[in-house]
Amino acid sequence: PVVLFNFGDSNSDTGGVAAAGGIHIMPPEGRTYFRRPTGRLSDGRVIIDFICASLKTHELNPYLKAVGSDYSNGVNFAMAGSTVSHGVSPYSLNVQVDQFVYFKRRSLELIELGLKGPVNKEGFENALYMMDIGHNDVAGVMHTPSDQWDKKLRQIVGEIGDAIRILYDNGARKFWIHGTGALGCLPALVVQEKGGEHDAHGCLASHNRAAQAFNKKLSDLCDEVRLRLKDATVVYTDMFAIKYGFVANHTKYGMNNSIKKCQW
Repeated sequence: PVVLFNFGDSNSDTGGVAAAGGIHIMPPEGRTYFRRPTGRLSDGRVIIDFICASLKTHELNPYLKAVGSDYSNGVNFAMAGSTVSHGVSPYSLNVQVDQFVYFKRRSLELIELGLKGPVNKEGFENALYMMDIGHNDVAGVMHTPSDQWDKKLRQIVGEIGDAIRILYDNGARKFWIHGTGALGCLPALVVQEKGGEHDAHGCLASHNRAAQAFNKKLSDLCDEVRLRLKDATVVYTDMFAIKYGFVANHTKYGMNNSIKKCQW
């Protein structure tokens, strides 16, 4: 069976923050696919849902969603608002990795006791380990002096490297790492920063430069991991190019305005 473990923020949260805080997510979230709010901060599915569908497995359940969850195909540790940096959010990347380590240990303990564990040894060994996080960190960097950006971005990417190594030491071998999207094109940021430098599509140029700088360092990290960690397969996905492409070609996707917030 297909097994996935996902670490991230709101881009891939499938209900974690709702379960953790007892938050009742309200419409219009979920209206285009599930026809009801499901804990996702999206009007429909998020990327991890499409990945599960393509692999013909059910949606990944959040780690903290105890009621009605089936973890036989893995766990989603992603939490909206999460950061890579320690101490900024309650469920930062290092905490999510700690949760995985506990989940693995407990699963294998149950199997050793003759009970049914959600994932067995082979499942952990063959699983796909996904990371889609850093968006909130890069947004935070934008509120610091520009001469500190490079240092801060290196620190963030370094912590992602630490997380990958811990997962590797716990048996992970297949990694799928997502870069951050075009932050400067997010309507919420464009509205807040009306006085900033804008590009030809109305996006905040400085925010997009920071996102691209982060992605370059993250891509370089993935190259390094491939060289240093034996038998590790690492796929890096350039989410910036994909999402900026949506903005640049918005009419192709049926939108009249690429950076105006949606109305409901």
